[in-house]
Amino acid sequence: MENQNNDNTVSQSMETLFPRKGTLTWKKLKEYIPIMILTNMSVFILSTVDGVVAGNLISGNALAAIHIFSPAMVIITVVSGIIDSGSATSMSTCIGKNDLEAIRRTKVAVRVVIIAAAIFVVIIEYPIISAVIKSYSLSPEVESMTWDYAKGIMIALPVGVITSVLTYQLQIIGKMKVIMVFSVLEGILNLLLDIFFVQVMGLGVAGISFGTACACTVRCVLTVIYMARKTDMFVSEGAKPGWTEIKDILRCGSPDGANMAMLAFQYYFIMKIILMAFGEAGGRIKGVCFFAFHIVNIVILGVTSSTRPLAGLYSGAKDFKAMRDLMRRSVILMAFLVGACTIIVELFPGVFFRLNGVKTFNDDWILSLRLFALYFVFRGIDAILRLYLVNRKDSMTATVLTIVGNATMPVFAFAFSYFFSAPFLWLGYLAMELLLFLLSTARYLWWLKKDRADIDPSEKVLYLGVKPEEAIEVSRMIRRFADDNGCSARIAYRMSLAAEEMVAYVVKSQKQDNINIMLMTRFRTDEGIFCMFDDGECISLNVDKETTGLITDNYGLLKKVAKSVEYQYILNMNYTVIRF
Repeated sequence: MENQNNDNTVSQSMETLFPRKGTLTWKKLKEYIPIMILTNMSVFILSTVDGVVAGNLISGNALAAIHIFSPAMVIITVVSGIIDSGSATSMSTCIGKNDLEAIRRTKVAVRVVIIAAAIFVVIIEYPIISAVIKSYSLSPEVESMTWDYAKGIMIALPVGVITSVLTYQLQIIGKMKVIMVFSVLEGILNLLLDIFFVQVMGLGVAGISFGTACACTVRCVLTVIYMARKTDMFVSEGAKPGWTEIKDILRCGSPDGANMAMLAFQYYFIMKIILMAFGEAGGRIKGVCFFAFHIVNIVILGVTSSTRPLAGLYSGAKDFKAMRDLMRRSVILMAFLVGACTIIVELFPGVFFRLNGVKTFNDDWILSLRLFALYFVFRGIDAILRLYLVNRKDSMTATVLTIVGNATMPVFAFAFSYFFSAPFLWLGYLAMELLLFLLSTARYLWWLKKDRADIDPSEKVLYLGVKPEEAIEVSRMIRRFADDNGCSARIAYRMSLAAEEMVAYVVKSQKQDNINIMLMTRFRTDEGIFCMFDDGECISLNVDKETTGLITDNYGLLKKVAKSVEYQYILNMNYTVIRF
């Protein structure tokens, strides 16, 4: 134990000289978040435009009907949530491991589950929608409007499953701008078609649902065409899907799927509680509250969507130092951005009612929105913590925590509404997220402790942040680290050569020196692993040319002396793994 502590001290002292300041991670987050926020603005439009058009162009009952229908829609989209998250996590982890064969098999598995999920949704949607609507005992007018809205949504739901999964696949390969363009196009088209079908065609609530279905279908077709022509995500080179890949997708997606299932459970029972407390006017209050939430959710999804691909990449590379830094920065960003949004809601609640066409509201309605908004920050932080657990392959714990936390929400809401006045039922959301926050944080700290306890004394790991001009000094440090820890001198010299030549090669190939570089070296008993991330342009390793030509530089020599060199350009970063 004493020797292990000494080894850790040596490693930490060296890492202090060339610390990982999180520059690369921070740069990537700053690059992705604005794009994902803009992208999710279209998600906001899709999520809210139907209610806004209904409230402003039809009636308050139309607004209520659309939001009374929403629990049925959330129940059905649980299928999509599982496949979305599972396929994205599985694919990004395979990319992080540089396992090309696993990537090919996973691509095929994703296509299989997409088709199966879309067919499954077609089968289950009508009976679920029928059961939910009947269970609320609505007035004839509101029930009729709810069924009118269901007509087009039943077309949109299976199409949306395909679009959603493919969008996640574009996300993990860094096609953020493409996602943004398609999302904005869908949102604008949805808005224009809703107005056209309502104002010009006079179709009422049914017209709103048909506008949504048409916009969703257009985006699905465009996404499939783009992926087929502009990416290799449909190229699997004859690989066959196995139950292993399919089960991995379902396992990785189970926490988010469980979260969505519990949200569906919440949506259904909370709607019943709201109707008990406020009558059918509760549908309008819920519509305004969730309009505010969807605005905040632009930020929540922006941060989590930007964190997800980096988390998968770092986790697959077993670069847990980068993973911890990513989590810390993501949580701070989430708290700051969502906190600012919450303050706006608390200061100007009346604006949100008026935007939804609700011109008359009382103090209880205002208090409802203000109490509901208190949970936004914890909702965002819990999303980041759940993402961490999923990428640590702690899917079972993430699922259990989500189920336990979310299952209590209707209980909290009913208790608050029973012991206090009706608006206080919205505090149930805050109570639920606080419980989830405590449980998820405890599990996150457990993982950090486990990582320290599970350190293999035979494996020595050095994490470094490098500037291009520091390549020689870092090369010497790697050799010194190996010497201090009794590692193979032969492997150490090859690792130091890798540090010098990879940094030099990247700088030379890109003709720039403002590059952020992260190195991770692993010394094992009979093996050394050199891992490097940098944010420069694709270095375009031409394997065939180097194999057939003469070796005239040290980089070519490096490839000859290494057991393997694996390279990918992913998330607009060079990711290189060299084994000795």
